[in-house]
Amino acid sequence: MSESLKAAEKQALILPQDKEVWQPKASGQELMVQVETVQALAKAAPVKIGRRALFSWLRIFVHDPRKGERVNLRIPIPIPLVGLLLPTQPPVNQALRLRNMMVESDDPAQTLETYLDSLMAVEFIRVQDDDELVVIGLD
Repeated sequence: MSESLKAAEKQALILPQDKEVWQPKASGQELMVQVETVQALAKAAPVKIGRRALFSWLRIFVHDPRKGERVNLRIPIPIPLVGLLLPTQPPVNQALRLRNMMVESDDPAQTLETYLDSLMAVEFIRVQDDDELVVIGLD
């Protein structure tokens, strides 16, 4: 296992207990470590990459914590090999956005979990209004 992945796992284990890991006043080096950690946590599993070789998936994700509802609809589109062209981890700007959301949140672990559940390789629409989140894209 690579050193960067081990470091990411260590920080992931710290997340639920300690909000101090994600502070708003981080130096440039600390910020990049945090962004790389988020990218490593969000990297697609090998099983998911293999599944993308057979199908592209149109995915609709809706999360409303006030009502306790979560909808995660996946529709397979039988276009082989196109899914292999999709990125396996989020770009830096998306990882930075997630890092900033975690800094502002009272519960960074819950914010991370919800965002990672909603994360897709290609997002057509992402709308977050108060607590409700709707995402449509390819995965």
